Amino acid sequence: MNNNNLTIGITAYNEGQYLLEAWDSIINQTTNNWEAIMILDGGSDMKTKKVFDDISHPYLRKIKLGENNGPYHCRTLAINNTNTDWYYHLDADDRLPPSAIKVLNLTIDSEPNLDFIRGQSLYFNTDMYKIRENRKLDLDKLVYTLPITGTSPIKVKLFNSVGGYNRDLYNGGADWDFWISVVELEAKGKYLNEIIYERRVRKNSVGAKWSHRRHEVADILIKHHPIFFADQKRKQLCLSKSYEFSARECRRIGKRKEAATYAKRAIDLGNDNQNLIAILREEKMSILRYTLSRISRINNYS
Repeated sequence: MNNNNLTIGITAYNEGQYLLEAWDSIINQTTNNWEAIMILDGGSDMKTKKVFDDISHPYLRKIKLGENNGPYHCRTLAINNTNTDWYYHLDADDRLPPSAIKVLNLTIDSEPNLDFIRGQSLYFNTDMYKIRENRKLDLDKLVYTLPITGTSPIKVKLFNSVGGYNRDLYNGGADWDFWISVVELEAKGKYLNEIIYERRVRKNSVGAKWSHRRHEVADILIKHHPIFFADQKRKQLCLSKSYEFSARECRRIGKRKEAATYAKRAIDLGNDNQNLIAILREEKMSILRYTLSRISRINNYS
């Protein structure tokens, strides 16, 4: 086994060739000071299974699950099987820039008391390349969203100190909950002013699958973090924005009655976003007018 500070964990489900891109981004690192663990969740499609089976490397360990357990169970399994002090998670449809591991190892060596490391993320797809700097772990934003890359490198000790991922949020929102726990613990982190992660933007990502339930996640977060949400304004902001996000996602997928219900709740909590007013107007439209409005909106976004 090589001499290194961290393990890269990849959890895969139905990513197909994206998994190969993720793996290639690891073996193309400018340093060999890494080891990796790859988890294939149960029920994966044949294309992903084939890519998984074909990948082999002396620094890689693989685990294949018989049943589907979800992304956070798989990530927890990867962390629990890590042999190093640090863990760096890589979603199977994302990539690491070539110098990421070298930069992280140098940082860890020079500052051994760190608990986590943050840096810039490149958000990309076939039409877009955008750098997200994440300079500040903004507590005002953390109230209603995750303002940093949730897969940022962490010490395994930190993961265990906060109790891992909240099992009530294994279907979405566990990263958000985890980083609130990190803030509450007053863990020591460092920001690197360079890109250390490349996130692929796609419609069927894990995050997109729970957007319409964001208000439910907010309820769980508030109950799980009573001290962080002790301030009534902070709690109200969390709920109002979460209802807004749920309303906008329901609007996007054509569930206008649910969208209107959530929009009303957001407005009642003091949210004055104009999209909420538009959602309420759409609820009162005739089916024909609503259909035409929806088609126009979709065409404008495409």
